[in-house]
Amino acid sequence: MEIFSISAFLESLPVLLEYLPFTIGILGLSLIFSLSFGLFFAWCKLRKNKFVRGLVAFYVQIIQGTPFIVLLFITYFGIPKVFSYYFGVDITSWNKAFYMVLTLSMFGSARMSEAMRSAYLAIPKGQMEAAHSCGLSTLQGFLHIVMPQALYIALPNLGNLIVSNLLETAVGFSIGVIDLVGNARNYNTRTYNLHVFEVYVALALIYWLMSMILAKLIGEGEKALGRRQGLRAFEKKENRKKVQTSNV
Repeated sequence: MEIFSISAFLESLPVLLEYLPFTIGILGLSLIFSLSFGLFFAWCKLRKNKFVRGLVAFYVQIIQGTPFIVLLFITYFGIPKVFSYYFGVDITSWNKAFYMVLTLSMFGSARMSEAMRSAYLAIPKGQMEAAHSCGLSTLQGFLHIVMPQALYIALPNLGNLIVSNLLETAVGFSIGVIDLVGNARNYNTRTYNLHVFEVYVALALIYWLMSMILAKLIGEGEKALGRRQGLRAFEKKENRKKVQTSNV
């Protein structure tokens, strides 16, 4: 009896990869919502309105203190009941991927908001004052001066959270989502569980490669932002030299 069948491992890879685009789609949609609402929640927590700050802080604390799979079950079983009770609408036939995207978005936005808020607070307030002195509006100063620096600071933490979101997609099979993991379970059933070990090793390899690719892309983005910040610093230094030379 062999411990590991290379042939079974290789045979399972193309079968599993059929659902890779679906998993990437779930991750991509959830990241769009996570980053958007994360930025909004970070903005809310920076406002002077105590009620808004408290409300968002309460939401973030609740989401961060709830295991992802528990939050997924609450979303999957709770939302149809709410729609049925208050609106008389039956949504039990909706695609289960909807609940996965919604839960990932809630989970991701709460954690990403903290990374974005701390990054914004790390930027000296004098940066915005300098932008105003140069004739830029608050929005222009934020988009061109503050946000690139804050994004550079937040990107490592955001990268870890993005990879974490990718790994959390594996829980979708628990509500019947047929993604990479759900497809692996179905494949094992079709093959009478003869090569379960090989199939899950192949699945682990796919997730590991995806995580490595994401980490590499995030690292390249961090380098690009760093070069941009360095270029701006160089341009500012050259402009100061020109001003000093003209004064002389």
